[in-house]
Amino acid sequence: MEAKLRSWKDVHPRLFLNAQALAELRNSITGTHAGIWGRIKRYADTFLRQGPPAYQETASDTEQLWQREVGNKQPFLAMAFLVTGDERYRAGAQQWALASCSYPRWGLGSYEGADLAAGHQLLGLALVYDWLYDVLDGEVRETIRGTLISRGRAMFSAASSKMYWRASYLQNHLWVNVTGLMAAALALADNPEHSAEAAEWIAVALDKMRRTDAALGPDGASHEGVAYWTYGVEYMLKFWALASTLLGEDLSSEWWAKTAAYRLYMSLPRESWSAANLIVDLADCPRYDWYGPEYLLRALAKRFQDGYAQWLAQELEAAGYTQYSAAWLNLLWYDPSVEAKPPEDLPRLRHFSDLGLVSARSDWSGAESLVVFKCGPPIGREATSRFDYDPGSGHVHPDAGHFVLFGAGDWLIRDDGYAWKQTSHHNTLLVDGRGQLGEGAQWFRGVDLIRQRLNPCILEVSASPELDLMVGDATEAYPKELGLRRFVRRLLFLKPDVLIVVDEIEAAEPRELELRFHPETAGAMAADAVFLATSKKATLRLESLTPAEVRMIAGETLARDRNGADIHRFAVRLMRHAAVWRNAVALSWSPAGQEPASVTLESDSGRWVFRVGDRTVAVDWEKAVG
Repeated sequence: MEAKLRSWKDVHPRLFLNAQALAELRNSITGTHAGIWGRIKRYADTFLRQGPPAYQETASDTEQLWQREVGNKQPFLAMAFLVTGDERYRAGAQQWALASCSYPRWGLGSYEGADLAAGHQLLGLALVYDWLYDVLDGEVRETIRGTLISRGRAMFSAASSKMYWRASYLQNHLWVNVTGLMAAALALADNPEHSAEAAEWIAVALDKMRRTDAALGPDGASHEGVAYWTYGVEYMLKFWALASTLLGEDLSSEWWAKTAAYRLYMSLPRESWSAANLIVDLADCPRYDWYGPEYLLRALAKRFQDGYAQWLAQELEAAGYTQYSAAWLNLLWYDPSVEAKPPEDLPRLRHFSDLGLVSARSDWSGAESLVVFKCGPPIGREATSRFDYDPGSGHVHPDAGHFVLFGAGDWLIRDDGYAWKQTSHHNTLLVDGRGQLGEGAQWFRGVDLIRQRLNPCILEVSASPELDLMVGDATEAYPKELGLRRFVRRLLFLKPDVLIVVDEIEAAEPRELELRFHPETAGAMAADAVFLATSKKATLRLESLTPAEVRMIAGETLARDRNGADIHRFAVRLMRHAAVWRNAVALSWSPAGQEPASVTLESDSGRWVFRVGDRTVAVDWEKAVG
């Protein structure tokens, strides 16, 4: 590493850019990158007009997360100066950087200099320092350098021994913070007074990100949810872009080649996109991306020659549903030689086997139905096998056996989004009113599942043009004291508009068993075993096909929001006191104003046969599953 560090002594810029790349960029902004540059310039002009925010402290924001934006905005102004030479952008970058340096604290209490506010600002300051090194006012350069040193030391201390996230190799805080530390170290590393110290910072950052890379599962999926995927992937890609260019260290996990597919398969149907409705919101996640994601997809498209990732980036940008946070990376990561390819020829079902996640859609028309089923260990099988502590499951939900459903242009069966971690919020099983291991707090507590190597899992997946089958065993997600011996769920997706949910439940003794379903739209019981709900776009029919000895009610249930405050959520609840329960529920949907299909069940020689018009599908109870 020392030889690498010496090789770019007194060379600026060097972070993400060098002289050759900058010359190429200046040419591209009048050609292949002209549209991208226009967007970046508009952002830079906006931040120039805004000016940096004044420092503020509030007791409710100990993390001082408002400072993230101060770090995020500085590179836009520095980049705008690099490609135009316009003095206004240089002055603006200096103004924002000096404001950052002047803030007395980057986070309050234990967070001071040691978490996300500091991670973002270290990166932003490092880029201003490196990119504008030769044109910064001398006093300004020294002020930034002094801040990078003092705040870098605080982050190094946090990463080495101080902060909770220091060994959270599968958690976004570590990724953000060590990326900020790495950028600061690489910006300072050729300064004789600080080169040895910077090398220590680099070594720690590399060690942590190598451990992360080794722990990523092979399927490309994220246990933190799609929105946190955008946050984490942004910082991991930034880290490896710096490490590969300047240190010859590169990412190696097979996770990377598949992770663009995760974002694609968790996308809602194209015709239903809106600013607040783009993605499936499993785990701690809204229904839209927090960061990018177009520049992330472009980086992955460039790296892996992935035309589908290029297409998704293009579509999101054209629709205007992208976030600004590091959009300047589009200038560096867009490769126009990778041809955008729509997903029409891709399989409609994708099984992310490490996380236990299945995405199944009726087609790729843009108006399709979509079922997403989750039944796996909280941090994935690979990571569960590696760790004897929890390396970052806080944003996971206690939701093994849970599914969501989108059809007829609307959400039909929903997730709870970013909320208190309760199984009762999800479309799965409760036993004596209790849910799965890890529930009951603001953050998921996955350590018991990890230490015991518990493995709720997908047992079987099959796909055909007419029918998709997904089978999951969620038994091991439940505390042993509940006496649950078996909870196997079968999802039968009769495309395009029927989903049959068949549950096989067995306990050691009779228990209060409850299956919950959370419609997006409140509705009412239309008959003893039939629930109907209609939104502006869609009608949902939910029918119990095995109603004997089952109580079925629909109404508000008590839930908790992200901070633990009581709220109410609408649910359809099927309840039975039993030790053994085989249950079938049919969900069907149609555009509002039309009647969803009706499903019937017949028992035939150890099989359940479901009929929808002239279509049939059977569950053979004699065939072993699991």
